[in-house]
Amino acid sequence: MNTRLIQSISSVFLGIIAFFCILIPDLALKLFEIPNNDYVILMMQILGGLFLGFSITNWASRTILIGGIYGRAIYLGNMVHFLVGGLALLKWNIENNFPSTASLIFLIIYLSFALLYSLNLFFNPKILWKDKQHFGVLAIKLKS
Repeated sequence: MNTRLIQSISSVFLGIIAFFCILIPDLALKLFEIPNNDYVILMMQILGGLFLGFSITNWASRTILIGGIYGRAIYLGNMVHFLVGGLALLKWNIENNFPSTASLIFLIIYLSFALLYSLNLFFNPKILWKDKQHFGVLAIKLKS
């Protein structure tokens, strides 16, 4: 699977969510039909900061090898984020009888990203370690 494409698309997706949560949280809450008050708006803006951080991390790491020290951690963080978020959205949608189309779309996107990150995390990428033995700790062990 093309890891660069997955990282790029998830970065743009999370960036769009961050934009809505930080700058127009009232509209974001209205899409999910959630009543808002000052506390909920504050939490949405803090959540937007989290999404923006994930978006920037994904954009900056889109060319990192998954099997490397940092690439695996970033992929694991993304997989957990999308899996837990997808399951929480599924539970919330079931309890509220799928209140809006936006919540269903977010559910599908979140579970799709969870599946893609899981597949890429647990199955080897196209670049195999035996072809790239000059990376990181492996290079130190080969030279000594």
